[in-house]
Amino acid sequence: MMLRAREQRRENDRNKKEKVVVMQPSIWGRLPDELLERIIALLPLRTILALRPTCRRFSCLLSSPAFLSLLHAHDSLAFLLLSHPQFSHRCLPLYDPAADGWRSVPLPPSSTSGSASPSSLLLLSAASGLLLFALGRSSLLVANLLTNASKVLPLPAYSAAPSSATLVSLPSRSNSTHGYKIFLPCASSDDVFVYDSASLAWTRFPGFEPVLGRRNPHQGGAFFDGSLYFTTLKPFSTVGFDLQNGAWSVGVAPPPPEDLAFVRLVGGCSGSREDHLYLVGGVGRDGISRSLKLWELVGRKGEEGRGRAWEEIGRLPEMMCRKFMSVCYHNYSHVNCLWHDGLVCICCTTWPEVLFFKVSRGTWHWLPRCPMLQEKWSCGFRWFSFVPDLFALV
Repeated sequence: MMLRAREQRRENDRNKKEKVVVMQPSIWGRLPDELLERIIALLPLRTILALRPTCRRFSCLLSSPAFLSLLHAHDSLAFLLLSHPQFSHRCLPLYDPAADGWRSVPLPPSSTSGSASPSSLLLLSAASGLLLFALGRSSLLVANLLTNASKVLPLPAYSAAPSSATLVSLPSRSNSTHGYKIFLPCASSDDVFVYDSASLAWTRFPGFEPVLGRRNPHQGGAFFDGSLYFTTLKPFSTVGFDLQNGAWSVGVAPPPPEDLAFVRLVGGCSGSREDHLYLVGGVGRDGISRSLKLWELVGRKGEEGRGRAWEEIGRLPEMMCRKFMSVCYHNYSHVNCLWHDGLVCICCTTWPEVLFFKVSRGTWHWLPRCPMLQEKWSCGFRWFSFVPDLFALV
């Protein structure tokens, strides 16, 4: 009898916990607007977006400065986007760290309409909630997936190389909304074009042959301290391009500390919003890497040359290094690196997994392959960091 009574109490407790309490609409209707907006701001962004079509009030929330300030106070999630030539051009796979799983994210309707066909859409770059696509060979598309806003930008000249475009997000003077710039090399010369969202215009600047020359494949610049940083061919050196005045600076960082087979630069931002510049290098000679190391550029902001130094912060364990080197087949032109929410990610266009270094803990990990990939897909993998941002203006 006592056992049955105990089981009955447990069953009653479970029923109470599982009972769903539904708030009456009349109660919701009497809530002050300020309190309701504060409650909605605590919801995940994807839930807020799902609420927009339900009524006019929710549809106007994303244009309310008061509501946007509430959202800005909460930390947003960061996602990894995967692009591949054989994926549907109406959606892209997205890795959600909160759910530790994959799902697809639809692209803006304007990106698959108009004069450009869906097959001509190619994701080129991402920065602070904005995505940059190539629409054929004549124009670019800048889009914010959260606000469903997009803009088509005609290329400044037929000689421009859209596949090498780099998107950089810049905070505005009001610190509430964000503008952007686009760095675009010229395919027929060493000149570069820079698009400024503030002036809505392209500006042409002289290029720098050691960075943009034919023998040095463009790897994309790393944004740091107001400039895009690039590396030259051996002997490796770091060159900076000031996005404001279009001036090139040589010797902005000391040479790499060891003999390296390849180098990549990664620009990142810590929790304190302080910029950091990292160098990923394969240590070895004669074009063969035997190990992989990671350095951070240290020194006072604004100092150049002797005022800065590369400080080693990570070394890839031997077993993981063997796997990575076997993936590259010692063809390091396939290696790309990016910054993603406190992680330095090292990717290869011929491999569907991501190797990443967690800066705060100093540990290395592998992100498994996306289950949406087909086994026969062996080349063309490109990864991008996507941080939803309602304040990023197109």
